[in-house]
This record gives sequence, C-alpha cells and structure tokens, in this order.
Amino acid sequence: MNNSWIVNNYLEYIEASFPNYYVNLSEDKLDELKELYYSVNDIFVMCSYFNRNEYQSKNYLNLINEFKSYSSRLLLVAPINDKFLVDSILRLLTEKLYRILYADNHTHLLESSIRNHERRKMGMRLMGKLEKKAELDNLYSEYSELIHHSNPTTTDLLNFRQLSKVDIELIAYISERVEILKEIFIIDFFIPKLRVNKLDLASKMILKNQLKYQTSKTFEELNII
Repeated sequence: MNNSWIVNNYLEYIEASFPNYYVNLSEDKLDELKELYYSVNDIFVMCSYFNRNEYQSKNYLNLINEFKSYSSRLLLVAPINDKFLVDSILRLLTEKLYRILYADNHTHLLESSIRNHERRKMGMRLMGKLEKKAELDNLYSEYSELIHHSNPTTTDLLNFRQLSKVDIELIAYISERVEILKEIFIIDFFIPKLRVNKLDLASKMILKNQLKYQTSKTFEELNII
C-alpha cells in the first residue's frame, strides 16, 4: 500500500489516549498493532467500494457499512486489553457477515427480513452456496459460546488496573480472527461481486494503493486489479 503513513495517525491516537499501554509496547507488539491496523483497513477499503451508486438499493448495503464500522472498533478496544469486549465485537462481526452473505444469496428479501432470520435457518439455506461456510459456522458457534460465558476465564474477575497489566496476546488474537473474517468476505462475497461487475481503472488503483501488499497481490493474481 502506498499510503502506509495513515497507520501513524492511529499510533499517535493510541499514544495520546492510552499512554501507559503505548509505552509498554515492545517493537514486536508495535509491529503486530500495525499489522492489525492494515488488516482492519483492508476491510474498510473493500466495504467502501460498495458506496457506489449501483449498490445503494441492495439489501446488504447497510449490513456492509455496519461490518466496516464495527471492524474499526476493534482498533479502539485493543488497548483496553479486555478479551470479552473483543469477543463481543467479533461475535457481532461474524453475524453481520453471515447476514451479508445470506442477503446476497436471497436478493428478493427485504433488509428488515434479513436482520430477523434465525441463524439456523440461514445456515440451512446457504448449504452448498459458500466456499467458507464451515469456517463461518465455526466462528459463529465459538463466539456464541464465549458471549454466553459458558466457561469462565482467568481474567474474568480482574479490575481494569489488573487487566491492563496482563499480557494475553490480544493483538495477535484479534489479527488472526480479523484475517479469517476478511478471507471469508473476500472469497464468498467480494471476489464474486467483482467478477460480475468489472472494476474501472480508478477503482483498481484505489484497491492497489490502499490494500496491504498481500491482499493486493491476491487480487492481482486473480486478475481482479
């Protein structure tokens, strides 16, 4: 990506808003935080593509914008070092993505209907239509269990001062999960959309310049950009 300077704005925000957290970041952790930012930025850039006029009436548009917005919130909660908050957002993102894919495969349904369908019913109707359905179902099941707090964790009873001092490898954890969600979004939604509606030169340049190198390279190999 050619605009890698934008990550510095995020780091400056973290330094100003969470000085104790920032000062204790090792170089390796700082690099992990940058990679997390770039992964979230990939989602932001790809979702922003659907702001184009031809998508304004789609039943998944608002869900995409919400998926984009809540992905960005992961960057805000990471310095708090609270895995439960992170898992809550990841659970929401997983559900948003599920409904995006369901809406895309059921274009006759209204957005209000898409928002109220049971996950079990959506899962049954998406059988055989997604390459990454198993991964999506696994995430949904895992985060449903975490949100219901079926099993206690060692950090449950820590206060905010104690929690800030515990190294739970949260940045790496968030990055791993964001990459999984991003891969599902790319394979089962973004690439199919771009194969139907070819990109113009300006859109290709935006993706090439604003996505991180690995993502951009994937699209180049597929002749998307």
